[in-house]
Amino acid sequence: METIEGIILKKIAYKESSEIIYLYTNKGLVSVLVHGSKKIKSPYLNLTRISNLVSLFVSGKDLLTLRDGETKTAFPKLGLDIEKYTYISHVFELIYYFSTHEHDHDKLYNFLLKIIQAVETTNDYIPYIYMLELKLLFLLGVNPNLNTCNTCGSNQNLVFSVIEGSVFCDKHSPTGSYGEPILKYIRILYYFDLSKDQLPEVEFEIIKEVRFLLDNYYEYHLNYRSKARKMLKELIGY
Repeated sequence: METIEGIILKKIAYKESSEIIYLYTNKGLVSVLVHGSKKIKSPYLNLTRISNLVSLFVSGKDLLTLRDGETKTAFPKLGLDIEKYTYISHVFELIYYFSTHEHDHDKLYNFLLKIIQAVETTNDYIPYIYMLELKLLFLLGVNPNLNTCNTCGSNQNLVFSVIEGSVFCDKHSPTGSYGEPILKYIRILYYFDLSKDQLPEVEFEIIKEVRFLLDNYYEYHLNYRSKARKMLKELIGY
């Protein structure tokens, strides 16, 4: 018997009335079988909702089975905005996909909790999504160089290349690079301190271009593109 705490990223049906839930914890991904959770009279009917922060009492070896549990935080506002919920689904899909990668799960788990809280309570939530995507690149070992030219070491007049995963000065910049306004905003998000800093206002075009940059970076360096991202394109238009 053990107690685990985590965020429900995903769930699948199991037999007629049960579910297997996938939680992201400070030690990584954990799957738990919840018997009868789809029944209307089940005490766990609401427990298994995606995005819930739950505390579970479980037993078993090959597949953990729920013995008792409670929802610690439900984040109810996430489900009230279809775009916001789809963006969170994009994040959960991302975390789930890379959950078997060996990295600092404790750091990512605690940061994910802060990001979910920020997204739920903020109208201007998209930058927080970008923060998580950028900082996950560091944990996965493919973080970009944002500070000095990859060719000569200059820190002046820099642009960013997705393919090279680095900045370059104007003398050595590859074609298709992102300019200084985009790079400046990426730096802000990458080094952002949630406990101290305040987000600056930026133009919509920058928000849009950073979305494309992140999509391209994950696809090129990690061969990854989420299914939820396709739904986002239909909802937000880019």
